[in-house]
Amino acid sequence: MTYNNSVLVGNWAEERLKNEYEFKLFLRKRERRELLLQKSRTLFSHLLKEKSLAISGTYVLYGFNVQVVASDMPAKPKVAGAKQKYGLAMSILVRERQAPPLYVRYAPASAPEPKDRMPLRLSAVRDSNCRFTTMPLLPCDRLEGLGSPVKTSARLIIKNLVADKCLCVMNQNWMQTFFGAECGVNCANYIDIHGRNTAENVFTLVSDVETKTKY
Repeated sequence: MTYNNSVLVGNWAEERLKNEYEFKLFLRKRERRELLLQKSRTLFSHLLKEKSLAISGTYVLYGFNVQVVASDMPAKPKVAGAKQKYGLAMSILVRERQAPPLYVRYAPASAPEPKDRMPLRLSAVRDSNCRFTTMPLLPCDRLEGLGSPVKTSARLIIKNLVADKCLCVMNQNWMQTFFGAECGVNCANYIDIHGRNTAENVFTLVSDVETKTKY
């Protein structure tokens, strides 16, 4: 092989060293699971992970996972094992094993603001705006049901204690998310002409109490 003035041998060596460095960097990221493909697979496995929940037959207990379901719409626990009761203040939290808990917080507006603003959000700080309570759906049952355990199949109202507004599903406000088309969740009172809460305010609690006690 012959070389002449137009051949730059130094560039070849530099390119080879660059490729070796990038390959070592790739191996290090793969060992640490920092590659984009690995992160995407981990994200999908967490978001799309199935969880068995019992929809009826048990009571809502502190220390167990609870899913809030808008059953009438178309289309930190205090003591582990203690039953959640109507009228008792509670904080709705989202918890992972390796992350600090996040609380559902409703921040009422102190001044006029855009209509599409979502005052319901997740917060790392638990304050008075994170306090919610459950009530039976029918007004005639609320006084008698005060202090009684909440069944997982019961249709109920979830109200924020500070704003005195009920958790609601914004059926007219749809958005595109990672899981597809979803509607927003807010705190507002939807009352019909008879003074009863409409389907936007009706929820059902689904818990994994039954699935955990079997094993």
